[in-house]
Amino acid sequence: QMVNTIKEVKVYVPTAFTPNNDGLNDVVKPIAVCMKQINYFSVYNRWGELVFTTRINGQGWDGRIKGELQGTGVYVWMVSAEDYTGKAYFQKGTVTLIR
Repeated sequence: QMVNTIKEVKVYVPTAFTPNNDGLNDVVKPIAVCMKQINYFSVYNRWGELVFTTRINGQGWDGRIKGELQGTGVYVWMVSAEDYTGKAYFQKGTVTLIR
């Protein structure tokens, strides 16, 4: 009998999100595949200021800074995680907030 295994251990983050409360893509969040834990998922604005951070897998940023809605723009995200073998994982990228 064959056993399927996931070969790619990774954290997926969408490339865009639309925080307009329609229930679709309202937050940008990490989706961890075969990860034991998320050490942090952080989002920064174009000036390098931290606008959101979490240690909870599946928790995301709603496009607000200090309660204020942010306009369309590109933000940098970084994620640090650990897989089930104890190996450290780090990835960064950009996400576009679309209003």
